[in-house]
Amino acid sequence: MTFQRFVATLLEVERASSRIAMVKMLAEAFRELPPEEVPLAVLLLQGRVAPEFEGLEFGVAEKEAAKALALALGRDEAEIVQAVKEKGDIGAYALEALPRSAGGLTLRHVYDELRAIAEDAGPGSQARKRERLARLVAGASPEEAAVILRTVTGRLRLGVGDATVLEALALAFLGDRGKKPLLERAYNLTSDLAYVARLVLEGEAALRAVRLEVGKPVRMMLAERLPGPEQIMEKLGPHFAEHKYDGERVQVHFDGERFWVYSRRLENITHQYPDLLEALREVQQRPFILEAEAVVTDPLTGEMRPFQNVLNRKVKHLTPELLEKYPIKGFVFELLYADGEVLIERPYRERRERLERWFRPHERLELSTKRFVETTEELVRFFDASIEAGCEGLVCKKPDGDYEAGKRGFKWVKYKRGIAGKLSDTLDLVIVGAWLGRGRRAGTYGSLLAAAYDPDEDRFVTLTKVGSGFSDEDLNEVLPRRLDPYRREERHPRVWSLLEPDVWFEPVQVIEVEAQEITLSPNHTCAFGAVQEGRGLALRFPRFVRYRDDKSPEEATTTREVVEMYKNQWAG
Repeated sequence: MTFQRFVATLLEVERASSRIAMVKMLAEAFRELPPEEVPLAVLLLQGRVAPEFEGLEFGVAEKEAAKALALALGRDEAEIVQAVKEKGDIGAYALEALPRSAGGLTLRHVYDELRAIAEDAGPGSQARKRERLARLVAGASPEEAAVILRTVTGRLRLGVGDATVLEALALAFLGDRGKKPLLERAYNLTSDLAYVARLVLEGEAALRAVRLEVGKPVRMMLAERLPGPEQIMEKLGPHFAEHKYDGERVQVHFDGERFWVYSRRLENITHQYPDLLEALREVQQRPFILEAEAVVTDPLTGEMRPFQNVLNRKVKHLTPELLEKYPIKGFVFELLYADGEVLIERPYRERRERLERWFRPHERLELSTKRFVETTEELVRFFDASIEAGCEGLVCKKPDGDYEAGKRGFKWVKYKRGIAGKLSDTLDLVIVGAWLGRGRRAGTYGSLLAAAYDPDEDRFVTLTKVGSGFSDEDLNEVLPRRLDPYRREERHPRVWSLLEPDVWFEPVQVIEVEAQEITLSPNHTCAFGAVQEGRGLALRFPRFVRYRDDKSPEEATTTREVVEMYKNQWAG
């Protein structure tokens, strides 16, 4: 396929009036591709040349890309760097600055060149990246160059979610969007859309044969929520409850020689936990996949510290001083693979028994505290004990529940502490817009438009305006630094909003929000028409709690969860 045709598809998708239209456009484009190019197109749709968990980044800042553009244009470097800075979007500037041409690039050539740029490392790599990028841009049409430059600088965001790509692949090669669950299962076990694209070309049997692999992250199972202990007991009956620790959830893979650590966003964060891996190597030498909560403990008392302390490890180079100041303890709660056996289809009771036989104690490792509860009173007592121990609450698990990769369901239920006069749980919402501040907040953002996630439509639906809970530092420094790179002139295609904020954002940043209650609203689109015709749901008295960098936008609170919280907020 010519790269020009691929770029034309991207433009059509960006202008699509609905997700169904988007799916049909993508399916048509996939069918036009030679089979070997389908996985490449899927990667380029994500603005990548490899799955995210491989950690292969372009390493090209916008200033370096501007220098490459200057080289391609044969113009003064400083002039182009300044012009791009003033324009605010290197792609938009390239559309204006490059001479009209038909291009002539192929999708395969562009992918290969971008991959070479990403893989180039070591002394002199920046100069080599710049020269290769300049050659690529020089042979491109303005539209092609805009896509290439936005891709290498991480600014290509089309509003195409993973679920939409999977649905388009199902339609293109299985002839039925309804067969998306087959692809979804393969994706949940491998976290690799390009790999799924290769498999779907082989047919349904290849998709059904997919098994998890050590080294490839399994998309993590998520818990549902219920308002209180009575409802949890009613839903689950007698069950196992585990402490819910206030740390970072990690998935650790070991092939007998090498370790991989993945975050719940599927990022490779192996370098952040050398001490945890050292402990695991001491206690187990055979291949495994496990999940644990990595919690920072006090170096003197051993007490658990809040989640924010884990963030101090999110640096490029961990020093011995940081490791000593923020020591980690791993609370292991799931064993997905061990001794050559895949365990995810086994019931929880069996997985836990296997984990307890497999586990060996270590000063940096501990099994999650669990208890079998048969009554509401037992559950409440165990919950109180978890809070006293410094935990967030409990995760309640059905004894016969399997591990459903990538899914949220009632086989696991969260039970967190509520505060008088507030909802029993916080919500994780995605920032999609903002209103500019006035008075004391002039020059920054006054309030943020926050959205829940609708997995059925693969879009973000507004739930509230959040203006309280932010410190002066948040308003003046942190929010602009976090949000400005994602500003848009127009609403993102995956956002449904009836409100018109001053500024739109890519749906990327996730924040935790607390509120007093959930009410009906004609202004917000969350669960619009589901509870009452012509009305959605909204938060009353929302307040910012913290940033949730550990969560992807698709892990935000779902519309179904919001509806359940609305119905259950007065229960008990």
